[in-house]
Amino acid sequence: MDEHWTPEEMDELEERLTGEEGKSHVRRLLRGRVVHSSAARGHFRKGELTSELSAAYDSLLDRTEEFGRRTAHLPKRELKRFRRALALLQSGRGIEALAKDGDMLVKGLGVYEALLARSWAVRFDDPCEMCHLARVAVEVAERLEATVHGEAAVKDYQARGWGELANAYRVADRLQEAEQAFGTAFELARQGTGDPRLRMRLLDLQASLLGTQREFALALPRLTSLAELHREAGDPHQAGRALVSQALYTFYGGRPRKALELNSEALGLIDEEREPSLAAVAAKNQLLFLVECGQYREAKKILFKNRARFINLGQVLRLRVRWIEARIDHGLRQLDRAEAGLREVKKGFEEAGTGFHAALAGLDLALTLVGQGRWDEAVAETLQSAAMFEALSVYRESLGVVIFLEQEFQKRRGSVTLLENTVWFLRRKLMERGWE
Repeated sequence: MDEHWTPEEMDELEERLTGEEGKSHVRRLLRGRVVHSSAARGHFRKGELTSELSAAYDSLLDRTEEFGRRTAHLPKRELKRFRRALALLQSGRGIEALAKDGDMLVKGLGVYEALLARSWAVRFDDPCEMCHLARVAVEVAERLEATVHGEAAVKDYQARGWGELANAYRVADRLQEAEQAFGTAFELARQGTGDPRLRMRLLDLQASLLGTQREFALALPRLTSLAELHREAGDPHQAGRALVSQALYTFYGGRPRKALELNSEALGLIDEEREPSLAAVAAKNQLLFLVECGQYREAKKILFKNRARFINLGQVLRLRVRWIEARIDHGLRQLDRAEAGLREVKKGFEEAGTGFHAALAGLDLALTLVGQGRWDEAVAETLQSAAMFEALSVYRESLGVVIFLEQEFQKRRGSVTLLENTVWFLRRKLMERGWE
């Protein structure tokens, strides 16, 4: 009989299956293979995992590898402190949990790494907490003793802390503070050991800030340089990661065909076993670029080949994939399928509280209804989406376009061309903010 593990047993796997051999065993299991090695027989049973558990194990692998990179340099005592500090931070009480633990002083490399690990982990859920944890990590780094670690190494730790804090500010939309923090990070790095890995990390994070600021002319050369640096360091996977970002920013800059070319190159470099989530995101981006280029049949093939990958994506990203799928169906004139998909997507975005996406999906739905000759329903969807756009506090520069669309459709003067042009314009605005 197949056996599924409990969350507690999954935690035990993360503790016990360290190193490449252990990760390899888990990866083979995820693919439904029988594991024969004596080291693995105590942990694994033969059998296929459900897609949900496969996604959970991919997440576990991502965490294990990330934590391995964070802790490789830690001495044994600090490694124990890292694990203890991280467990306390994951309790839901944040820094307070560390402060109230009598055996856990908020100092040292183990705590520093735990703070940065937890800050990164909450980036999608709690930007404010992400900033707070990174700020405390900076304070811990500033108290590291040069006599113990070496003056240049301490500067490296401080630089990395400031870089991660800058990125947290970016995620929280505190862009001016992010710029200032990056300035501090690069100045500290200049005084450090010259570690190329630190330089690459800072370049990567700063490129994200420049992309958020829509400064593509500045972000893209950094990503090109970053990919080359990773190649020189013998790490094609990280080069692929840089190319994924480069492709996305190229797309935001209005060049989908070039983005498609760069993303295809990235997919050839990414090690899916090393980072399943990156491979899934790159495949999702490939779909988007193909649709923007009007290559619907090729997009359909890519979608079919990558469905299992997309299970690993979060709820909102899965909705975006479903949205792209509906647009593919529309492009292939499979309008009934497109309608069903767009209704599902619109409802999902509404429930997720992402109003701009829901409203734009509603306009896509209106176009699909027009294609079916259902004008009255299309008008109703258009007016409903227009009202949603008007209720939003963002994208005020788009309001005139929306009001004109609403006015024309209220008076039954609206045309397919007007609706198509409005959808195109609003989709461009979505891309400019990096929300596609």
